[in-house]
Amino acid sequence: MNRNTFSAFALSLTLAAGAASASTATLPNGQSVYGTAGQGMQATKVVDVNTAKTVNVYCGDVVQFTNGKQSFTWKFDVATHRSVNLQAVAPAGFTDKKLIVYVANNDSEIN
Repeated sequence: MNRNTFSAFALSLTLAAGAASASTATLPNGQSVYGTAGQGMQATKVVDVNTAKTVNVYCGDVVQFTNGKQSFTWKFDVATHRSVNLQAVAPAGFTDKKLIVYVANNDSEIN
């Protein structure tokens, strides 16, 4: 392998590794590991991010988050039911507060 071929190969490996680490919050189909935007879905819970300290939900819950006049809705279908920092799913600029959402198994899931 000549020097130029090796450099190109090394660069492609570096770019692939960077892309893999940047996509750790997405599944191979491009969907978030935390669920989906709940546009048009009926919320089962409304949370004001200014007063909440933590949020407890069940997998599959649809939650509307409010921050003053802003709001967004999210359906939590979290892989391995791990906790989620709200900033990982909120629209850019929605809040700078670190609010943890704890996702538990729902009744229909096997424990």
